[in-house]
Amino acid sequence: MMKMSAMTLFGFAAATETSVNPIRKVVTLLQEMQKEVTAEGEKESDLMSKFNCYCKNGSGDLQKQIEEANAANAESSAAMEEASAQKKQAQEDLANAKTSRAEAKATLAKATAIREKENKAFVALTGELTEDLAAMDSAIKALEKGMTGFLQTSTGAKLRSIMENRAESLDVDDKETLASFLQGDYVPQSGQIVGILKNMVDVMAGDNADEIAKEKEAVASFAELKAAKTKEIGALTEVIEKKTKQAGELAVKIVETKNAAEDAAESAKDNAEFAANLGKACEEKNAQFDERQKVRADEVVAISKAIAILNEDDALDLFKKTMKSPEVPKEAAFMQVRSTKENKVAKVVAMLAKKSSSPTVALMQNTLKSQIKAGKVDFSKVLKMIDDMVVILQKEQVDDEDEKKYCETELDTSDDKKKALTRTAGEQKTKITELDDTIKTLAEQISTLQSEIAFLDKEVAEASEQRKAEHSEYSQVMTDNTLAKELIGKAKNRLNKFYNPDMYVRSEEEKRVGETMGDKMAREGAQFTSFIQLGQPGPAPETFEGSYSGKGQKSNSVIALMDMLIKELDTDMQEAEHEEKTAQEDYEELMKESATSKADKSKTITDKEAAKADAEGNLADTKEGLSMTVKELKANSDYIANLHNQCDFLLANFGTRKEARTSEIEGLKNAKAVLSGASYSLF
Repeated sequence: MMKMSAMTLFGFAAATETSVNPIRKVVTLLQEMQKEVTAEGEKESDLMSKFNCYCKNGSGDLQKQIEEANAANAESSAAMEEASAQKKQAQEDLANAKTSRAEAKATLAKATAIREKENKAFVALTGELTEDLAAMDSAIKALEKGMTGFLQTSTGAKLRSIMENRAESLDVDDKETLASFLQGDYVPQSGQIVGILKNMVDVMAGDNADEIAKEKEAVASFAELKAAKTKEIGALTEVIEKKTKQAGELAVKIVETKNAAEDAAESAKDNAEFAANLGKACEEKNAQFDERQKVRADEVVAISKAIAILNEDDALDLFKKTMKSPEVPKEAAFMQVRSTKENKVAKVVAMLAKKSSSPTVALMQNTLKSQIKAGKVDFSKVLKMIDDMVVILQKEQVDDEDEKKYCETELDTSDDKKKALTRTAGEQKTKITELDDTIKTLAEQISTLQSEIAFLDKEVAEASEQRKAEHSEYSQVMTDNTLAKELIGKAKNRLNKFYNPDMYVRSEEEKRVGETMGDKMAREGAQFTSFIQLGQPGPAPETFEGSYSGKGQKSNSVIALMDMLIKELDTDMQEAEHEEKTAQEDYEELMKESATSKADKSKTITDKEAAKADAEGNLADTKEGLSMTVKELKANSDYIANLHNQCDFLLANFGTRKEARTSEIEGLKNAKAVLSGASYSLF
């Protein structure tokens, strides 16, 4: 601004030699300067008002963002703590559920083993009681019929065995009576023995009924326990699945809230640093503005005073008298009669004024002219002005060199920064594209894995249903084949009873009861008559002759066919057992592989979801970084443009300005040399 005022003054100085009214020109120029300075001040004030508005609003916005970031940090931290606590509780619940389920399974297995053991004992006991009751019944019937030789029969032997096991249930008299009977020492009728045996039968039947009732009660209790434990195991399994899923979801939430808290804290920190720097920059800018306004005010005051001085009435009258426009320059006529040194000095100064754009040279020329007109030249003042002018020119040259160095350095640095920012922006865009692809790929992979798990669950369910159907079919086949074998075996045995008595196998019931009297008599070929004779029969009717030989040959073929059928059934059952075992092993292997595959896929989903969350966070950070880079590039471009506006003229004209300044300094030194040899007084 001061340089512009000096240039304007030089314009006035250059015009003084040709203008008709130079003082009016000076006033006009000063007034224009005053307007320019005032206009520039007003413009800077408007700009400063906008800047202060930016400082105020920016500080408020930053403070609001800081508060929001701190609130978000606190909220995310609280959410993370809550999620951590929930995850810990979920893990504890999961562990407790697994422990409870294991205990329930162990309890059910133990109860099942006890129930099987109790049932086995029940079957054995009731079987023995049933067998003993049948034997007792046969003994009673035999004794009631007055059977002789009873003690030598198998029933008598069985009765003797029963008495040995149940003697403690009889009183002393019955025990002695029964013991004597079994030893053959008891002679009277068997009515008393039958009574004792019937009493024993009632007791044994009661024991058998009690055992059946106990077994029924135990079966019901076990069924209730099994149903309760099965329901409990199912509920605990649901809890385990739910808590496992919840723990996984909470783990992802903890990572997300932790990242959010860190992002909020980092944002608050960055905004706080930026707010501090903004406040400092605003203070510095306001201080600079105040200083500029002070200098500008001083400049306006100076210009105003100069205008006031030139516009005073006395001054105007004086200027009218002394500053008329001469037709023939008096200075030239005057100089023609002056001394040679003064004339040389005037020529040198005039030459400098033509070559130099400095207002100081013009001022020096006017001062010299005034002194020549006054008839006395004070060369010391002119010399002082020359020395000052040289110092100013040298300082201006140093300033130009410093500014040139500054411009070159700043332009190089800014250009390097622009290249680096451009490269960074390109890398960030590439990274954003890569992260977008990564997130999309991870999402597709997660979706694929979830679909695979759903398909796997469907296959497992279908395989379980198929296995259940196959096992049911196997059980039915085994049951049917076993029953078929038993039926064929019974039929074959019944044939053997007639065709091959030696191969006949008595049933368990027959073994317990013994031969019936009719069977024994039939086997021995004995003839007997009824105890009650109704009279002699008439002549026998005509019948077959000779003994019956039976269908022995055909029966052998039938029995052979039965044996073949039983063998085929055995083969079918063996094949069914093999197929069932193989199918069960395959099913168990499939379940094991499916469980492993599902666990692996679930873990992979969790890992990929975490990687996707990381990629999304990285993407957001990269996008934010790209936005900041673009802003920095814009600011850098604006700064480079401002540098060019500030520096291009200097850099383009540095050599010319330096050459002109050097020439001017040399001219001033020549003028000083001329003045140094001149007389300081014309008289």
